[in-house]
Amino acid sequence: MSSWKGMCRGRDLHVERDTVTVTFGDNRGHRIAVAENPEEFLLRAIVARPATVRALGSSLAVTMWLRNRAVSLVGFEIDQRDRLVCTAFVPKAGLSAEEFQFQLRMVAVESDRFEYALTGRDVE
Repeated sequence: MSSWKGMCRGRDLHVERDTVTVTFGDNRGHRIAVAENPEEFLLRAIVARPATVRALGSSLAVTMWLRNRAVSLVGFEIDQRDRLVCTAFVPKAGLSAEEFQFQLRMVAVESDRFEYALTGRDVE
C-alpha cells in the first residue's frame, strides 16, 4: 500500500488502486489519479474527453487561460491524449493527511466546476 492511501481517510474519499474518488453532498463526484515520485505527488483529474475538447474548438484555449488565472493550487491543460485535465503537484516534505485531503478535494471541486461550466453535465 502506498503511503498516500493511508492519508485518504474520510467519508467522501474512496480509494481504488491508484485513484481516489471524491464525492460531494449532492451525489456528484470526481475521480483523481495519484502518481508518486520521491519528492511529490501528482494529482490529475479528467475534466473533458477528446471529443468534448474538439467540440469546444479554439475558444477552449482562452477559456482555460482565464480559468488558470482565476484558480490557485491547480492548473488546467490539454494532455498528450487530447483530454482537458486538472493537475496539482503536492510536495511530500512535511505533508500532513489534512493537507493531502485538502488538495484532493480542491482538484475534485475545480475539475467538477470547470466540467459543468463547459458542458453543463457531470460526466467524469
